[in-house]
Amino acid sequence: MGVDPVDSALLIVRVTPRAGRNRLERTGDCIHAWVHAAPTDGAANEALIRMLAEALDVPPSRLTIMRGHASRNKAVRVAGMVAADALARIPEGTSR
Repeated sequence: MGVDPVDSALLIVRVTPRAGRNRLERTGDCIHAWVHAAPTDGAANEALIRMLAEALDVPPSRLTIMRGHASRNKAVRVAGMVAADALARIPEGTSR
């Protein structure tokens, strides 16, 4: 049984691979993710999915990278959750 796309959030995520530690931060409607993994063989994408799933309290199978598989800028669909709820679960960032 699939989840209706109407009940899905599309999150815009900027990923920084090879970071010192894994971290998520939100600024408005955009999410910045720092992942320790390198961007080789999909490792950074896998780390991003695991980290987002944990932060959103959903199984990783409900997250799909829709755009940006080989880019730092990604669009990630979260099945079964509206964008406002998803964004509310990501901590607000501090200005740098």
